[in-house]
Amino acid sequence: MRRLELPQVRRELRLGSLFSGIGLLELGLERAGLGRTAWQCEIDDFCTRILARHWPTVRRFRDVKKLNPPATDIICGGFPCQPFSVAGKQRGLSDARWLWPEFARVVAASQASIVVVENVPGLRKAGLRPVLADLTALGFNAEWHCFRASDLGAPHERNRIWLVAYAGSLDIRQKPGWLARSIERQAAQVARRATARGAVTDADGIDGRRELWEWIEKTGLTATNADGIRRLESAWGFAELRGWSGKCGWRLGGTKGMDDERAARLDVGRRRKALGNAVVVACAEAVGVAIREALTSAPAE
Repeated sequence: MRRLELPQVRRELRLGSLFSGIGLLELGLERAGLGRTAWQCEIDDFCTRILARHWPTVRRFRDVKKLNPPATDIICGGFPCQPFSVAGKQRGLSDARWLWPEFARVVAASQASIVVVENVPGLRKAGLRPVLADLTALGFNAEWHCFRASDLGAPHERNRIWLVAYAGSLDIRQKPGWLARSIERQAAQVARRATARGAVTDADGIDGRRELWEWIEKTGLTATNADGIRRLESAWGFAELRGWSGKCGWRLGGTKGMDDERAARLDVGRRRKALGNAVVVACAEAVGVAIREALTSAPAE
């Protein structure tokens, strides 16, 4: 069985991103050490400008239906979720925004060995079957797991399904179920760190706001029990507390470490939409860590 070379072994893996949004999925995979983003595909003008700022040298495409992808090791993306989202009409496969067939076409054309997909849990009702059927036809095996961003320290729930498909020729060194086991182990580590450093539970109180932000700045983590924030979570997938604006709202979307001052000047409506459609970086990073473990670690006993 062949083995996909990891960055420190021979070369950096090439990441291709579909439906990139503001790039947080590939950012998480990069932080996990899986490789570097080689190209992105995003049709929205506002999001494309964000991508150009943070990945200035990366090749970008606009229309997935016209994309002829370069050779790629890993393809990641969250195709539009509206066909299965509880916030929409749930038209499923009949929805014109059902773009998985284009995703599958690009995977086949790119000769990728690993595929990472993020979507709403509603995908399991009807969309998962054709996704798995197409991946099987392309010679992939797959693992998938639903978990919440709050499991990894985010101040909001954001339950999502994550699917990792890998070429049958890859030397996967873990028993089936490795994705779920790794995510659950990483979530337990986050919970232990939060407990050790003290949980913030009064995030919706006036005093709690300042304490929460100071705690985030000090630890680099977010509150795992921020019920006040969860109650304010809107259909966009994130919450704003009254009096929390600018860089604070931006960071609550999971982009700590990006350009906060510039973010504060962006159009609020477009910023909300971009963040609402984005993944949480910690979730993407955790999935990336799980993939690295599967490629390099001995099976857990």
